Amino acid sequence: MVGIETALKLDELSCKPQIEFENCPVCGDRVSGYHYGLLTCESCKGFFKRTVQNKKSYQCSADQNCAVDKSCRKRCPHCRFQKCIQRGMKVEGCRTERTIRLICTHIAFAICIAIRMSSVL
Repeated sequence: MVGIETALKLDELSCKPQIEFENCPVCGDRVSGYHYGLLTCESCKGFFKRTVQNKKSYQCSADQNCAVDKSCRKRCPHCRFQKCIQRGMKVEGCRTERTIRLICTHIAFAICIAIRMSSVL
């Protein structure tokens, strides 16, 4: 058992530096983890989530080929969202508010049933 625990710790240590030094494929900022199918930064994760959940539709005021990097990622949301999609972020990965409410309702219902069942016993 000790060998397995040691291997897991060593694996975690070897993976962490790799993630810390990777750049977001959308804007070039430091990545924080996998979000919606792609290793991205917190800023692009939040932007993508807000865009999908709020069903936002952006228009590019230029030629739909704006630069998207850490310093100017907020200038053209249309091009940023397109780059998110092109690089592999998945719209299907975003939960809508309705889906979240539905999940919470099911969890609450399951808790109520569990409480009732435990009081019967």
